[in-house]
Amino acid sequence: MMPGPLQISPDQRAMLSEFERLHAQWRQASDAADALECRVFADGWQADRLLQQRLAADRLHRQAMQLLRDAPL
Repeated sequence: MMPGPLQISPDQRAMLSEFERLHAQWRQASDAADALECRVFADGWQADRLLQQRLAADRLHRQAMQLLRDAPL
């Protein structure tokens, strides 16, 4: 017999929703950095912009992972 679906609490559901939101933002930031990286850099400001985009993506990724560490399912 197959076990029933996993029951999660409203708090766990909210945490997963927040994780999904952070993960989606991380993917967007990472994709934007990837697109920028594919361009030819004409000057230093674009390299700085790429670094800022990568740092923003990294911050979002760390937030999402910390959320799961703080409240494991």
